[in-house]
Amino acid sequence: MAQSSKSRAARKTSAWYHRHANDPHVKRARKEGKRSRAAFKLTEILDRYDLNIRRNSVIVDLGSAPGSWSVELVRRIGPEGLVIGIDLLPLHPISGVRLIQADFDSPEGQQALQEALGGRTVDMVVSDMAPEMSGDKLVDQMRMIRLNEMTLYFARQYLRDGGNVLMKTFMGEGYDAFRRDLGASFKTVKNIKPAASRKTSAEFFLLGTSFYR
Repeated sequence: MAQSSKSRAARKTSAWYHRHANDPHVKRARKEGKRSRAAFKLTEILDRYDLNIRRNSVIVDLGSAPGSWSVELVRRIGPEGLVIGIDLLPLHPISGVRLIQADFDSPEGQQALQEALGGRTVDMVVSDMAPEMSGDKLVDQMRMIRLNEMTLYFARQYLRDGGNVLMKTFMGEGYDAFRRDLGASFKTVKNIKPAASRKTSAEFFLLGTSFYR
């Protein structure tokens, strides 16, 4: 489910490859053996906003490929906790993480998640998903908002009272209405642009804390 915010054509250009190869966070990720630079976006947000993950936390990583967020999350919980990652793409195994290859918005994906949770409520839902970019700004924006809506719907189903949600988004058509909808279920909502996110990227993250019904 998780996809790059760059189109396939753009990823093939020498200019994009040069920027990517020389990105300090890409170099750091390679040096530290991270699956992707996205790991630093998550850890910065968790640390900056003091999102203390308990040793027995249950966390669901929606659109988890290539797995860099799941790797960081499982390091913060103990063996009594649970991290579930779900994506349409296959992932290399991650010790301590339950990986599901499925579309989380499909009946099959929902059933697999229910079985993996085993009746446990969720402490945090995270999503670094973005659509495959078409080049049409409006189309891409609406696809992004659709992913946000799917994430929020899932969170409302499974989060415990007081739980948190973190998701990637873009500014544009549909964003204001979605943010208001998010605020109807979380006591605080923050817009975050972590340092590991390129300044030229349209992405930023929405953090909703203290879920209530």
